[in-house]
Amino acid sequence: MEMASIIISIIALLGSLATYIIHDHKIKEQEKKINEYQLAKFKEEEEEGKKALISGNIIKIEKSQRVLKIYNKGKATATNINIQGLDIREIELQDNILPYELLNPQDYAQIKFLIIMNAPSTIKLTYTWDDAYQTGNSSTQILPL
Repeated sequence: MEMASIIISIIALLGSLATYIIHDHKIKEQEKKINEYQLAKFKEEEEEGKKALISGNIIKIEKSQRVLKIYNKGKATATNINIQGLDIREIELQDNILPYELLNPQDYAQIKFLIIMNAPSTIKLTYTWDDAYQTGNSSTQILPL
């Protein structure tokens, strides 16, 4: 009888130990996945903090006068900003500030221009810039004149 109770106790102890080991292994696997996810998220946030995002908007001032506002919507400073597409015959730039040297995050610059008769209704602009993440970034927009 004593032998049976000792055997039952040993089996219960081994069962508890096996359950603990399996549970501990599952928790460690979950912690590993959580750590990998957090590291990937930190890396992504760090990369986003180094990126600038340049876009623009055209505002009508008078009948033929327009202003192109160039925005930096990113989290990093943009440098060496240039715009392709403003060199069409129907647009006459009033101030040519390009290439724009530096545009801080959440800041903007303006380019005033006149549109001449028979101008297209839209214009395709390609912005290029450098930031802390990489050089030679680009973005393209089609904006109404």
